[in-house]
Amino acid sequence: MPEAIEVEIYKKMAERASGQKVTGVEIVDGNYLRGEGTEKYLKDEIVHKEVQQVRRHGKLLLLDFDTSTLGIRFGMTGRLVVNGVPAIEALLYTTNLLDTKYERFVLYFANGLVLGVSDPRRFGNVELNPNEKKLGPDAYTIKSAHLIRALSSSRATIKSQLLNQTKIAGIGNLLCDEVLWRSGISPKKEASLLSKKQVEGLAKVIRNTIKNLEERGGSHLGDLQKNRQKNGVCPIEKSPLLCENVGGRTTWWCPAHQV
Repeated sequence: MPEAIEVEIYKKMAERASGQKVTGVEIVDGNYLRGEGTEKYLKDEIVHKEVQQVRRHGKLLLLDFDTSTLGIRFGMTGRLVVNGVPAIEALLYTTNLLDTKYERFVLYFANGLVLGVSDPRRFGNVELNPNEKKLGPDAYTIKSAHLIRALSSSRATIKSQLLNQTKIAGIGNLLCDEVLWRSGISPKKEASLLSKKQVEGLAKVIRNTIKNLEERGGSHLGDLQKNRQKNGVCPIEKSPLLCENVGGRTTWWCPAHQV
């Protein structure tokens, strides 16, 4: 995390910048700037320019200007901070202390609005004109046809494919485990072996789970979450959950009903 749900919450807070002119940019951590452009080039492109639109694609927050787009990635521990207040009060697996030493990037606007990124572990970054074509369709609006293209020819595990941002954009580890658990699909199942009916059901579960967890307040508020621990049990079967490494990620699942 943050996953698509958290970045959607960030987007809604950042929409206050729409129609506002940038008066200053502060790149506190030089390593936070990625891509080919220099800090001077980024500033030349967006300072004294008006934000036309605020968007999100997967885990990527996007601010569109007339001729450029600023992309912000939050990594595992990044939070958007609006006028000194975090858009999300707490994330898992990181300190939630707001401290200037965690400040990486700040945008200042003519109306007094200040958007900043606090990122203790520095896994996030900012990039001018990121290549959105590298990202798959957004998980919020995923359709069966999208999933069929992403899964049908792959011998990788279903979990690996769902986490692959070039296939589907926005699903992280917590959301992936929750979706597969709700779908009754083993995370170790070969992606290409899913039936058309399973793929159609999975697309619906992804959309519904995202909507459900956004209403709750985050991807860490799934039904499975509190049982992702030693001696955790499946909320449906009441049988022990397995904890395994699948697709390079810690995975909690229930072999009693995920097949």
